[in-house]
Amino acid sequence: RYMDVRNPMPCVIKNLPLFRRAVERWDVSYLAEHMGDQIYHAFASDSGQRRFAYFFDERNDGGYEAPPIAQACKMTFQEFVRSQRQQKDGKAYYLQTPMLRQEGDQITCPKVDSILEDDLRAMDNAMMRRLSELGSFGPISRNQLFVSFADFLTATHYDQQHNLFLQIRGAKRFLLFNPKDFSGCYPFPVHHPLDRKARVDLEEPDLLAWPRFAALAGRGVEALVEEGDILFMPMSWFHHVHSVGR
Repeated sequence: RYMDVRNPMPCVIKNLPLFRRAVERWDVSYLAEHMGDQIYHAFASDSGQRRFAYFFDERNDGGYEAPPIAQACKMTFQEFVRSQRQQKDGKAYYLQTPMLRQEGDQITCPKVDSILEDDLRAMDNAMMRRLSELGSFGPISRNQLFVSFADFLTATHYDQQHNLFLQIRGAKRFLLFNPKDFSGCYPFPVHHPLDRKARVDLEEPDLLAWPRFAALAGRGVEALVEEGDILFMPMSWFHHVHSVGR
């Protein structure tokens, strides 16, 4: 019933071996060894705040003055790990990059080594198709890798596609809001670089500036996603994400 296409609801799925090899093998050291010299997308944030969000300056059709929450940067995986561990520049780093993309019959992936290619092939695609059929969601379009660290915070936002989020290491705490509560999250305008993000800060909500948010008290759905868990997030559900594991 959670994946009912008429009214999908978030849920945590436990003990589902969708991508067992990643859960068994992958950690930062393993990925650093096998991700190759490909350039990946990452974000840098003040190490004291550790707040992150996508920022699309090229989509600023409205001409808004909008400083980014985190600075977009590109680096190899090894550079990312080194920058995060050393933090010589006072920045914390969060890597967010596609691992598989499907457009029509074309499937592309980054230039990783043969071991990681074999890992990616080990995903249970038959099981993925069965999950997709449960909600009539259509084929998978993207497989995204997120590498964060303890106490990282992803600003409240919503996605435009249904999402199966597999936690490989550590844990994340999600707070999700039904699309019916859309107005209480005060999303940025469509042509703003922070499109799909909430203007209200859930860590320190300013109810004078965003009074409708007060009506959302007790309406959020909280989910703790631990190693091996899969969180199903329907599209258009705002979610606030806090990395609480290692």
